[in-house]
Amino acid sequence: MDLRTLELFVSLAETLHFSRTSEAMHVSPSALSRHIQRLETHLGTRLFARDNRSVQLTQQGLQAYRRCQTILSQWQQLQQQFAEQEALSGQLRLYCSVTAAHTLMRQFIERFRPSYPKVALTVETGDAALAIERVVGQQTDIAIAALPDKLPDGVSFTELMTSPLLFIRPSFDCDVRQQSSGTSVDWSSLPIIVAQMGLSRERLFDWFAQHHEQPNVYAQVAGHEAIVAMVGLGLGVGLIPQVVLEQSSLREQIEVFATPADIPPYRVSMCCLQRRLQDPVLAAFWQLTN
Repeated sequence: MDLRTLELFVSLAETLHFSRTSEAMHVSPSALSRHIQRLETHLGTRLFARDNRSVQLTQQGLQAYRRCQTILSQWQQLQQQFAEQEALSGQLRLYCSVTAAHTLMRQFIERFRPSYPKVALTVETGDAALAIERVVGQQTDIAIAALPDKLPDGVSFTELMTSPLLFIRPSFDCDVRQQSSGTSVDWSSLPIIVAQMGLSRERLFDWFAQHHEQPNVYAQVAGHEAIVAMVGLGLGVGLIPQVVLEQSSLREQIEVFATPADIPPYRVSMCCLQRRLQDPVLAAFWQLTN
């Protein structure tokens, strides 16, 4: 059984006339009869009730007609989709942190490239705190960013994952590790590495304010990966998303010493300008990520 047999069956089911179907489908009446008989043999049932005057669908024939309509429709949609994918071309600029590049963005690109080989992809990595700003300023087309508490106008977001925020410290013996090992932490003396900007920085200082603590900021750096590097050198503690810790090549040099339940988690999202979703290339990538 093949698609040609299904097409002939559907045509005959609609015309209920062998001669008309033969003419419309460019096949001889005898060949048409053989296709129908072969289909009935495969299905193990009669699809048509025939006599010298008329042709009628049996109950099983009606069921088969509806199912074959669906199969042929899906096949046509698949052909159209592949044709559109082959025709789609252009450039797509992507932005994310180093961690996101090795995890989420890599997965999306691996799904996208086989379907749209003519689309040129460029990926720029940097501080995740700059992602939304770059999208709004049209310096990039799609970015991975933390979902902000207040959503900016005209920007579409789709949430990808949730990652709790953790306090990390050096895993080896040093002054910073000893200072953070007691039952209560003296934040006024414990050096802390903070992000220069972004959601994790905002939530960190909100947490300090809620607990009436005065942080001892040792350094301000760009991005969570830089916080990990500084902590791994024994220069202080820091607050980072769990996913950054899991993907870091320096994770053997650091450890978690607190998981504050009252700091909201990091909601990692894909974002782009809403009006740019009309662009076929951008829309194709956005659809795959959803």
